[in-house]
Amino acid sequence: DTLFAFEFTTDGFVPVFLKNEPAVHLPAINYLGQKVLDKDPQVFDWVLPNAETVSDPLEFSKEKSYSGLGNLNIQSIVPVVSGFQNQVVFGLFTHVSDPMLNHDFIMELGFSPLLETPSFPSFHMRFKYDYMQKFYVELSHHGPEFFDLLNDRKRGMLGTKLRLNYSHYWLYDNPQKIKQTMALTLYSGVEFINDNLVRVSQPDFGVFVTNLNSKDLRKSIGSSDYEHGNDIFLTFTLYGTNFEAPQYALSTYLEYSDFSTWLWRHNVLHVKFAGGYLLNNDDLVQSRFYFGGFGNRGIDNDKIRQFRKVFRFPGLPIYSLDSDRFLKVLIENDFPPLRFGNLAMGDQFINHIDFAFFSQGMVTKNSVLGNFWIDIGAQLDIKLKHWYNLESTFSMGIAKAWSDKMADWEWFLSLKLLRD
Repeated sequence: DTLFAFEFTTDGFVPVFLKNEPAVHLPAINYLGQKVLDKDPQVFDWVLPNAETVSDPLEFSKEKSYSGLGNLNIQSIVPVVSGFQNQVVFGLFTHVSDPMLNHDFIMELGFSPLLETPSFPSFHMRFKYDYMQKFYVELSHHGPEFFDLLNDRKRGMLGTKLRLNYSHYWLYDNPQKIKQTMALTLYSGVEFINDNLVRVSQPDFGVFVTNLNSKDLRKSIGSSDYEHGNDIFLTFTLYGTNFEAPQYALSTYLEYSDFSTWLWRHNVLHVKFAGGYLLNNDDLVQSRFYFGGFGNRGIDNDKIRQFRKVFRFPGLPIYSLDSDRFLKVLIENDFPPLRFGNLAMGDQFINHIDFAFFSQGMVTKNSVLGNFWIDIGAQLDIKLKHWYNLESTFSMGIAKAWSDKMADWEWFLSLKLLRD
């Protein structure tokens, strides 16, 4: 008395039972091709030539050069609410580009009309022009930072910043890539750097950075992060200020990361070595190396596992430890992701959970807080899916650090919006 069938839905084929009875209404199948013919009968005469026919594309199309500037279009003009330290910024965001992204313009202008403390500055501007994703110019004047609205640790920097950046791939053969980046940044009227936690010794200065990165990292089916390969960074930085009586400081640091699986599938061992040296200049305190913290803010748009960065040291307050040279090692174990099949509420899913356990050792020189350091910590990341397409991550971490002079610990909770 029943029939077994499969019903096609957005979740795939679902088994169903149908009553064995005559169908009251059985409409004809509407084919898209037939609808097109009914609407445009001339399509019926569009017959492809046989395979032996050779067509010259110049006979029916004229070749001409593509002009990126000639094809610029306004992608968006939207009013925005942003932040700058303790201020609320009301402004306008504009994005202009061509279809091939040869030219990409972004500009945000804002004003702080509310009487916050402090009320200065009232005008904010951020502009960026990107050419073929190789060269860009960025200019900001008290640049707005949306996530300053949601966090106690502010990144909006008082002053003006002009940055020229150029990137070049010496090798692009996935998964291996060798990329060099060069950047010249000029600062004016700056008081603090590093999330407004480090006061500079000179308000006007310039920084030239060149970085060479060799990356050969691979994932596997079922993994949630890199499982094999290595990642190498070599960075040189030159600081300069005071054109009448020039002051300079030169630093370099090297990072080497290696990823491999051990014990069982998707259990990843990550080992990272790093070292840096600074030709110190006491008149340029902003050139020193600053360590500390997990790095994650309460509501964040940065990387999820920031403790991997060379200047992070969980257990210490962020940027609290400064030095002019260092050696550092990180040993991290990433456990296999814990995945869930049907753990959801409506269209909100818990995709999987990542857990990492790590420890670092570091030797510094000329540091007030101590020169010999070790820490131990852990981080848990819950990956969330929203409406099948959007992603966010809720993270929590805890760590403790010890030195030859002191001990400290820290913890954090953080929500990373959208994909990492």
